[in-house]
Amino acid sequence: MNIQQPNIIFICADQWRGDCLGLYQNQHPVVTPHINQLAREGTNYTRAYATCPVCMPQRMTMLTGRSESSLGLLTNFMNGPRPEIEEDSTIAGILGRTGYHTQAVGKMHFYPDRARWGFDNVVLHPNDYVNFLEDNGYGGAYRGHGLGGNEVYPGVFPAPEKFYHTNWIVEESIRFLDRREPDCPFFLSVIFEAPHSPFDPPAPYDRFYDNFSIPAPVIGSWNNGDEYPPDFSRKRLTGKYNDLSPETIAESRRRYYGQITNIDYQLGRLLGALKTRNLDTNTAIIFTSDHGELLGDHGLFAKYCYLEGAARVPLIVRPPQAMSIDCAVSSGTPVMTTDIMPTILDVVGLSIPSEVEGISLLGDVPDNRTVCGETYSSAFIVDNEYKYVYYQNGGVEQLFNPVQDPDDLYNLSNLPEHRVRCEKLRDRLIDYLATHNSAKVRMGELVREDLDFDEKSLSAINPSACRGPMRFGAGY
Repeated sequence: MNIQQPNIIFICADQWRGDCLGLYQNQHPVVTPHINQLAREGTNYTRAYATCPVCMPQRMTMLTGRSESSLGLLTNFMNGPRPEIEEDSTIAGILGRTGYHTQAVGKMHFYPDRARWGFDNVVLHPNDYVNFLEDNGYGGAYRGHGLGGNEVYPGVFPAPEKFYHTNWIVEESIRFLDRREPDCPFFLSVIFEAPHSPFDPPAPYDRFYDNFSIPAPVIGSWNNGDEYPPDFSRKRLTGKYNDLSPETIAESRRRYYGQITNIDYQLGRLLGALKTRNLDTNTAIIFTSDHGELLGDHGLFAKYCYLEGAARVPLIVRPPQAMSIDCAVSSGTPVMTTDIMPTILDVVGLSIPSEVEGISLLGDVPDNRTVCGETYSSAFIVDNEYKYVYYQNGGVEQLFNPVQDPDDLYNLSNLPEHRVRCEKLRDRLIDYLATHNSAKVRMGELVREDLDFDEKSLSAINPSACRGPMRFGAGY
């Protein structure tokens, strides 16, 4: 392998909203100078979507360039079975076969935990990270505040900043730059847990936004009555979102922003390490997230749906500066995280396997492109202007114009002037789902379910709460 082959650094956050970049100067007052600079050096895709906004399926789509529908992975699979994917067909496996030194650092979130999926080596969060805390006298600090991994109350990391998982992941990534094989190119995957809940940045980032105006969650005109999907009402009960006061939500948002800025500042260290080692000009950098975070919008937190806060993600592609690849500063064409794997192969100059469903973003992306996806309970299609969403439980339909209505405030599906558009998008979504043998389609129609739930029973459970100490990754 020619030493001049470009290096690749793939950076993935967990639960980072697509509209939370400082360069947008919008209602979210986030400070992200280093990511802003990456966007100016490459292309910022302002309408990038996670086609399955759920952690584990989305990681596999980014690794393989294949959709969650074709992989049959529509929800998390913490207890197996292991996906039937050949390791040499992943981006790490392909690059490894062609001479790349491959390394993953951070939250792989695979099953089983130690699955490498083609990487030469994995430094794993939380397993190796928790051991690191133990070795340095901070055993029990991870989740030591008592908040569980999906609780959305504000917290603070109970140890100095240098021991926070974001800092540890960057430190291990920099360590790889010095330990890698020097005579071959490298592929480094850096996967953060933040800004996923719990919203527990370390000091001083827990107070970073104290003097900023924190926006309240948005409420759509459809948030009451029959237009509100039953799955959303169920999620509010199991997640305990109805218990959150406006003050608590504002503080959780403040801490979420703090986690984002902590990541950005730590990326400043990683980018500086590249420069001091003369690696920056021949290294491609891709930054994205596996999905977004609703942050209280429409009464919801987390993801699992196709509202913009959950399904839209940041996506920045900065090619190696030494390759002089032309790229626009920004693009509003719909793209998806499945496009990341073929884009990396294109940067390296390798052919894209026929089973890959994404496309390289280095070429001309069609202006009339549509993006489709599904979770275990819903499906969506988005074109260059509109987005159609279908919820199987209750048969609820939504039609939004995210170009003019980026917060999904107005459901247009019941308006007579949008009936034809809604029908056309629905038909195209049915074709997509039928192609992948989805159970959401039967005899050319979308399947409807009507699932009852008992409010009292759901209110009595709390699957998000912390249940005991974490040691050596157990209890994650």
